[in-house]
Amino acid sequence: MIRFVAAVLTVLFFSLSATAESRLSDIEAINDVVGRLDEAYTQKNAEPIRLLTTKDHIAILPYRSTPRTIAQAIATLPALDVKQTNLTEPTVVMLGPASAMRTLTANFEGSFEGKKFNNKVFVTSILVKQDGKWLESFYQMTNFAR
Repeated sequence: MIRFVAAVLTVLFFSLSATAESRLSDIEAINDVVGRLDEAYTQKNAEPIRLLTTKDHIAILPYRSTPRTIAQAIATLPALDVKQTNLTEPTVVMLGPASAMRTLTANFEGSFEGKKFNNKVFVTSILVKQDGKWLESFYQMTNFAR
């Protein structure tokens, strides 16, 4: 009986270690995707944005009056000039085996269609794993009260 319990505990230990390593790998991939998206928006580079987001992606941004599809966001890239400075380290919470939420606090400054902004914001990204790749499906930036 003791050998059986020891065997079960050993299997459980190694299973948990493998799961933790898998989750760490997912978190690194998620942070990489969002970092590449941030860079693409800063550089006004539409191709990585298309490749790293889902087709039904929605973004809610403080300088827009309505939610935007990824096609609308790409179409307005020329009118956008942004710089984001992260104020906290990102936190990634796994919502399931193929979905995650990433949050952080940042300073967001720049202009859109000539209107300047400089805000402390809370950023939420929802990502899904499709065909083995993490893609952003939802993005919301919320201003903190001044």
